[in-house]
Amino acid sequence: MRTRLAIAATSALLLTVAPATAVTIDRAMQDTSPTVTSAPASAGSSGSGSSGSGSAGSSGSPADWGYGYGSSSQTTTTSGTPVSSASGVVMVDTVLPGGEGAGSGIVLRSDGVVLTNYHVVEGSTSIRVTASGGKTYTASVVGYDESHDVAVLKLTDASGLATATFDTTTTVGEAVTAIGQGGGQGTLYKTSGTITASGQQITASDESSGSETLTGLLQTNAQIVAGYSGGPLTDADGEVVGMDTAASSRSPITGYAIPIASALSIATQIQNGTHTATNHIGARAALGVEVSSGTTSDGSAYGGWSPYGTGDGSYGSAAGAAVVGVLDGSGVASAGLAAGDTITAVGGHTISDASRLSSVMDAYQPGQRVSVQWSDASGSSHSATVTLGTSSAN
Repeated sequence: MRTRLAIAATSALLLTVAPATAVTIDRAMQDTSPTVTSAPASAGSSGSGSSGSGSAGSSGSPADWGYGYGSSSQTTTTSGTPVSSASGVVMVDTVLPGGEGAGSGIVLRSDGVVLTNYHVVEGSTSIRVTASGGKTYTASVVGYDESHDVAVLKLTDASGLATATFDTTTTVGEAVTAIGQGGGQGTLYKTSGTITASGQQITASDESSGSETLTGLLQTNAQIVAGYSGGPLTDADGEVVGMDTAASSRSPITGYAIPIASALSIATQIQNGTHTATNHIGARAALGVEVSSGTTSDGSAYGGWSPYGTGDGSYGSAAGAAVVGVLDGSGVASAGLAAGDTITAVGGHTISDASRLSSVMDAYQPGQRVSVQWSDASGSSHSATVTLGTSSAN
């Protein structure tokens, strides 16, 4: 599920709030710098990914505010005042199959444990984090909870990082400041406002992986844009009360943040290795197929090797995930599954489309064995038990 304020070069998300207000979700702010005037003309994407609407910074049409993944080669809307650094705040930049992405993060531990939105790093093949002072680190995903849009990163060989402080109590009307890589071009910004509501529900969606509903969010009139995703919403004392996650595509912008108590609870479960019904710890499992319908598959919690899939939907007509490619050497390749087939069940779970395949796969770990059922072009059914590989995408 895609969401929020990230910048990307593939697809973007569209977020709708409450009854009918259309807002875009910036899924992790992966790409450019935010300025609030109007929706960005196009959120810096130089990759080959598809355009879309939604979170900040995708390569969609002028009215689109995507969560984006993309390079900063194009102009992106920015918002707020540049700051040289902010204690406990980092910039998160990613490499994606269709380009690059950019977002923000909150330092939980001095040895490089960082909290961010999952949509900031989803589908990435590598992650670079820039800490206060300009030092950069490579990072890996410790785990994530896609349905709550939370991820925990670990920076390689990090030490002595300044950490954030937290305040788990907030009130409507309280003054707040959002900090993040607004616009995704390597600069931190801050923008101030107030908490205008709490307990809010929004639905984020994109053309590739369906929709996602987030509940219990803080609402703010701080003018956050693409790139702020994963960054902190702080109170007057500089303590983090929320994690910036989504924003509307209209000016003045309405922003949304995950209450920090909720985000920290999920982050603690991930760090402790505690599996829940919604989180995933460690690397994604890879089935080894690429499926059509635009959501993907890198055989991981998706299904193929390219996190966003490049199928055009021309294969297969039955309900299921239409296979457009199979990774050589994978378990499914050895079992005889091929392009043109349609995956109908995995592990006893019915597969209705590529998005469902992604959801089902997310429950598995690399090295596990799982049953797979599929139908070929003639309509004949097949089944096999295969060993899952490790996905190259987060």
